[in-house]
Amino acid sequence: MDLQIYAKDVELNVYSEEYIHKKMSKLERHLRALSGAKIEVEKTSAKAQEDQFVAQCTLMVNGRTLRGQESGLSLFEAIDSLSDVMDRQIRRYKTKYYRTSQGRRSARVSQRKEETGAEAAPGNGTLTGVESDDFGQVVRTKRFPMSPMSVDEAITQMELLSHDFFFFYNVDQGQFNVLYRRKIGDYGLIQPELA
Repeated sequence: MDLQIYAKDVELNVYSEEYIHKKMSKLERHLRALSGAKIEVEKTSAKAQEDQFVAQCTLMVNGRTLRGQESGLSLFEAIDSLSDVMDRQIRRYKTKYYRTSQGRRSARVSQRKEETGAEAAPGNGTLTGVESDDFGQVVRTKRFPMSPMSVDEAITQMELLSHDFFFFYNVDQGQFNVLYRRKIGDYGLIQPELA
């Protein structure tokens, strides 16, 4: 696995980097399809003592992205919490991926059964183990008129609406972006790139 570590306002020594690599290698054992990982660690100037270190992880898995962020009093505490969060995300991903692939297999078995008139072998296409769906479903679709705007205008609009995120067409980039409020008080901007 290709692991990239970025630090902002944090001095990472050899021990810190080894610790991060050790924690991330445990995640790789749970998910063989893991192609790359990016860890970002930052020391914040938040007033709350508990939020001194923020660690964010981005994992690339079969063209999909898993992301998590945690904070802690120390760098190691933040990395430990982040490792737990990413472990849960990997389990959810594997459950969803397993259910989806089993559903496709079930559809193929049913189609073959109809075509040949043969009975499928017991257990083919059935889901064993986890039955609960960790993901919800789309229950509402909203449509709204959208005017192109700059990032500054999007921040103003988001604050006026009291939202934590704002989807907009970035006039400077010529593409759709998502603006979001970060836990430490500033903003993040997502600019999608096709993989």
